[in-house]
Amino acid sequence: MLYRLLKIIFSFAVSKYFVRINVLNEDRIPMDKPMLLLPNHRSAFMDPIALATQLKRTTFFLARGESFNNSIMVKLFKRLKMIPIFRKDHNPEKTHQNKDIFRYCHKLMEEKGCLMIFPEGICQTKYVLAPLKTGAAKIALEAEHKNDYALDLHIVPVGINYSNPHRFRGNLTLNVGMPIKPKDYKQAYQEDAWKAVNQLTGDIDKELRDLIILFEDQGQLDVVQHIENLIGSMNNLTPLSEMDWFAKRRFLSSVVGNLAMHQPDDYNEFRIQLQQYYGGLRRLKVNQSYLPDRNIGLGVSTSFWGLSLLLVVGFPLFLLGFLLHIVPFVLTRFVALKVVKRVDFMGSVALALGVFFFTTFGLAQVWLCFEMTHSWLITMIFALSWPSLGLFAYGYLADSVKWNDQMRWIRVRSNHARLGADLVTMKEQLVEKSKDLVQTYIAHQKKGAVETTDN
Repeated sequence: MLYRLLKIIFSFAVSKYFVRINVLNEDRIPMDKPMLLLPNHRSAFMDPIALATQLKRTTFFLARGESFNNSIMVKLFKRLKMIPIFRKDHNPEKTHQNKDIFRYCHKLMEEKGCLMIFPEGICQTKYVLAPLKTGAAKIALEAEHKNDYALDLHIVPVGINYSNPHRFRGNLTLNVGMPIKPKDYKQAYQEDAWKAVNQLTGDIDKELRDLIILFEDQGQLDVVQHIENLIGSMNNLTPLSEMDWFAKRRFLSSVVGNLAMHQPDDYNEFRIQLQQYYGGLRRLKVNQSYLPDRNIGLGVSTSFWGLSLLLVVGFPLFLLGFLLHIVPFVLTRFVALKVVKRVDFMGSVALALGVFFFTTFGLAQVWLCFEMTHSWLITMIFALSWPSLGLFAYGYLADSVKWNDQMRWIRVRSNHARLGADLVTMKEQLVEKSKDLVQTYIAHQKKGAVETTDN
């Protein structure tokens, strides 16, 4: 009961926390088979919350045993379908209990349950995949072996990809991989169990890497993100104009990685040019989105005046939404900054605190509305509009930032005309260079595909 209730609450919270959620290849998840769900781990509790709310199956979780430190937490976590696993480096005196945990997992598989395990064993907000632990493969192969390889257990890797897991209104893409069946490793397991476990772990690693965006080099990530900020001027360029954020970032990572590998001098020159351009923007405190494509006039777009009108007309509604939501918003931010010591916990803690504070204050305000009006109709309208008012206020503040950025650009063009003109020129050159890199990469990919077909 508690699990289902929290799933409903967090499903709503996650839908508001992220501006866009995509689940790719969801049909690869079997609904009537035992399943091990193996995602990468980038944002502490946000990862299991995101998966549990977006996927249809009821999910059990393997969790760090050190969190089960008292009887109350044990009872709570059990109701949330969390299963402790004890690690040698944290609870060496309790690792003997893992045998019972493994048997419980085997029983869960025999009952066609779904178990989530983070095979990396650690959480890190980086575009890397840590070496996978062998525990998931061991559980899967032991379960199949105990049941004479008749379980038809499915291992389903899932790539969790955030534009930024710790930023409100970011993007989330869950990329479901092809199921791997442990029964296919029957002969290998019977010949050498440990070798089969390592082989299966390696295959899981390979599949998982294909589902996520990886950057072993921080410099390449910076280059890709810089190019992404220039994409607004590249809307006429196929295939970028047809891609969502996840597809764009994967594609651009391939473009930049290919350039760095095969033309390192050109890559370093391009990287330095990007650093100089964005360094200039930071010094002038200018958002590049408002630089015109050509050096004419002040570069004030017609959208500026439309935005100005929107801010004036929408101010009363913003003020109402702001006053209704400012207290839980400030409390969520304040407490999260106070209690979070590791960056990979920020998003999940902020989400959990937001659910608590916004729900508490929202219910209190709904009750107060009824006490003041004694009208169920007015109270219902207020309750249904309350979340939308908060989102409108947040969007209004974001539009205010955009308006301020455009005003700053007007001042820069008026007071630093030469510097502004140089930035516009640099932007145009970098956009053209980015277009050339994309087109060249596409041409090479097509050429390689043709040569492979001919051979």
